Amino acid sequence: MDRREFLSKTGIITAGAILVPSFLKANTFSSQLNLSKKRLVVIQLSGGNDGLNAVVPYGLDEYYTNRSVLGVAQSELLKIDDKFGFNPQLSGLHRLQQKGWLSIINSVGYPNPNRSHFRSMDIWHTASDSNEYKQTGWLGSYLDNNCENAFEGIEIGGSLSLSMKGQTNSGVALTDPKAFYDTIHSDFFDALQHPNSQNNELNFLYKVLNDTKNSAKYIFDQYKLKTNSTDYPKGEFAKQLKKIATLIKSDIQTPIFYTTLGGFDTHVNQKGTQDYLFGQLDGGVTAFVNDLEKDDLLKDTTILIFSEFGRRLKENASRGTDHGAANALFVIDTNLSKKAHGYNQIDLSDLENGDPKFKVDFRSVYQEVLTSTLGVNSQEVLGNQYKELGLF
Repeated sequence: MDRREFLSKTGIITAGAILVPSFLKANTFSSQLNLSKKRLVVIQLSGGNDGLNAVVPYGLDEYYTNRSVLGVAQSELLKIDDKFGFNPQLSGLHRLQQKGWLSIINSVGYPNPNRSHFRSMDIWHTASDSNEYKQTGWLGSYLDNNCENAFEGIEIGGSLSLSMKGQTNSGVALTDPKAFYDTIHSDFFDALQHPNSQNNELNFLYKVLNDTKNSAKYIFDQYKLKTNSTDYPKGEFAKQLKKIATLIKSDIQTPIFYTTLGGFDTHVNQKGTQDYLFGQLDGGVTAFVNDLEKDDLLKDTTILIFSEFGRRLKENASRGTDHGAANALFVIDTNLSKKAHGYNQIDLSDLENGDPKFKVDFRSVYQEVLTSTLGVNSQEVLGNQYKELGLF
């Protein structure tokens, strides 16, 4: 089989069940694994979640003035205080907030915001300024600086996010540990033997294949160590979280997990779509948190929930909302500080192009989880120092 055929056939696979990382360091896994203080689970809400209808500023007059149709009635809200309340579809998140395990960080964004889905998500993924263009993700940079193996960053999904791609190390994306293992150990791949070749590119491809086999075997071997009988809601998002929980229970040496819930681009008839998505989010996260807590694993876990941007304050004529800027972000951890609950602030009287202004740089949140959760030098990963929030 020549190199072109190899690339063609493996390209079909990487577009479907698995994504082979761009580079895996070693033929065998190092015993010097990065043993971080805790593990980080990142949940990406793709499409631009409307944070104003997730954590509703019912105590601010401008909210109902600008949302006569989409404004969530005060009587339906799950009250947080005399100004804010959770959407009724987020009862599980509300309970976590009431226990002190969930921090709402409002008005999160960055200077000179971009309203393009792709560009704004790239900015969030790379922790860059809005006028910078980087090819390395912030978690990929963490992997570059602190890890040696692809399985130290696992994304449950069909493709690897830019945030998980480093210069020398990247995470691995898979839809299912068994499917990942079965695919890479199929007859087709098993028939491939490393040739005696003077072609460095071809040798590299076979090395990546061999390393990917090793990674797939380790992940699957760990995954099958534990059965997880915990009930999760129906839906793909909850299944993804259950797979992450099962891997965590297996004691796999993975400090970073990543998954996505999409569909939040609600320009038209937002309420029905958002209610459904909030139900998926709330049910999945609640089951996941309860699952880890049951096995005393939640105390070693931080969950970060973000979206690429929020929506504009004023509803549009299609019973929806258009792309905005600053947004609400959630951090779930059993060891949050009192200060972590003081960032639920928003000013709807001072807007910029129809949007609430950002007050918290998203990279300050990254800095906190890199330092306190993953236990590394955040400046080596992010390249700069940002305002300390004191979340933990």
